[in-house]
Amino acid sequence: MKRIQIADFDRRMPSIELVEKDDHYEAMLVPSYDHTYPSTQIRTIRLADISVNLIVTPQETLLVSALFHKPVQVTDIVSWMQLYTISFAQSDETGYFVEQADEILEVVLYQKHPIVIATRGQDRLYYDTTGAIEVRRAMNESVGERPLLYLNGEAWYGVPRLTFNRMKDELHVNGTFLYADYMDAHHGKIGFFRENDPSQPIVLLVGQAIVEIELTENPDGSRVLILEQPYDEA
Repeated sequence: MKRIQIADFDRRMPSIELVEKDDHYEAMLVPSYDHTYPSTQIRTIRLADISVNLIVTPQETLLVSALFHKPVQVTDIVSWMQLYTISFAQSDETGYFVEQADEILEVVLYQKHPIVIATRGQDRLYYDTTGAIEVRRAMNESVGERPLLYLNGEAWYGVPRLTFNRMKDELHVNGTFLYADYMDAHHGKIGFFRENDPSQPIVLLVGQAIVEIELTENPDGSRVLILEQPYDEA
């Protein structure tokens, strides 16, 4: 896997690593994100001439990389990054904006979060998302694939890792109250674990039915998780 530093081509550019893959180059906007987050939390969104990777967790959504599809030369990627900037859901009390931009070229929405490509410049440009196209499905969410679970109405095709405070949070799993430190995948299934024994879940959901999870936060910061999985049909 070849790794290239964008700054080696243009010292004025930020320190961004470019990783060569089989069919694309990936500009790592968040270094080593792939070592921090599981692949099930990555969503690939296609824009006009590039794609971007987002990390989607129950707590936040982050822009982590840009993908440049082959055939493309490294010099073309450097030129693109010299001319354009990518912004993801930056906002203040006035609205959404792109920093250090000259002209906004494209705005798309994913789960109501705006992804923007703009030409580089010196200004902060505010924009309206009215009329922006909503991307309904990421490229790496296969059409027709059956989700494993729904978390607050969002389809998940893998198990998100959720951490809990046993002293404050409430976990209700199929009507049973649990004391667990986190939820994570265990052999492709949903498991609930305690930190003192991460090798074995205290509860493992082995059914085939789609799981419904509702996760809410109280004013004091504590959270309530309600998980329901119907019995498998005979």
